[in-house]
Amino acid sequence: MIFVALILNRTSINTKTNLLKYLSFVVLTILMSCQKENKTVPEMIIGKWEWVKTIIPYGGQQSNPQTSGFSKSLEFLKDGIMSEYRNDSLIATSSYKIQTDPSTPNYYVLTNSTVIGSHFYVVDDSLIFNEAYVDGLVSSYIRKK
Repeated sequence: MIFVALILNRTSINTKTNLLKYLSFVVLTILMSCQKENKTVPEMIIGKWEWVKTIIPYGGQQSNPQTSGFSKSLEFLKDGIMSEYRNDSLIATSSYKIQTDPSTPNYYVLTNSTVIGSHFYVVDDSLIFNEAYVDGLVSSYIRKK
């Protein structure tokens, strides 16, 4: 910044205006290039997800890896393959498909050979399956790093 101030003090008004325009353009370009890109839900779900907890809303019960004695994780691949793990051992592999749910904005439907139409949504690094609308479970997963 001191360098810019020295240059501005020793240049003509037209040159100062052009220099300020150029510097503003450079700063704006840098700021815009730092923005996160918007990913689609199928892109956002790709990766491995670790089970955090499951809640039974109408029974008030909750389970998690500590209370159940086992861990669970899901892995979604770009080619439409989903793998399910229990205590880091592969227990099932299936193909999956993601559809939008027109009746509920920001909710999506995951269909595969083991689950028929499981509603879910993604918030930051959390994946939440919500079947509470049919007295079902609400299961939360967090993205593995």
